[in-house]
Amino acid sequence: MQSSRTHSSSIVVGIIPGQPDRVIAASCDMAIAMKPNRLHLVYVNSTLTEENGHMAPLDPDSMSETWHEDSQALSERALGIARNAGIDAQYHLLAGDPVKELSRFAKQHDASMIVVGTRERGALAALQEWTSGSVSVRLAHTQNIPILTIPLADEYKN
Repeated sequence: MQSSRTHSSSIVVGIIPGQPDRVIAASCDMAIAMKPNRLHLVYVNSTLTEENGHMAPLDPDSMSETWHEDSQALSERALGIARNAGIDAQYHLLAGDPVKELSRFAKQHDASMIVVGTRERGALAALQEWTSGSVSVRLAHTQNIPILTIPLADEYKN
């Protein structure tokens, strides 16, 4: 059975600062093969809240003001990788729970898949996963579209 669409819908890619470039590069490879309408590079910062279109730290006393600069640097790096691969991509910064926000964003943008990477190694990352759960596993249990998880075990610096 063939689809009547000439192009796939969009691909949503969950990215975070410090993540190896492999997630974005693999997503660009998928975009070349699938020819989606758009590649959305989405950073969901769980330490931020959004009110009336403005981002702010959940707890202003516990977080420095570097979140904006971190997001800007991530945007430039991610879009640069996509551009070098010949992919038209957009960067988005969202606030809240990564699973809920990636899910909502994917529905809003008619995504055909969500791409995420595995977590960083180490005790802190393991504790965060233990308390809030694996983003890729939570997505896989709640979505009606494929979730592609890019393994990064060998990519993170020990």
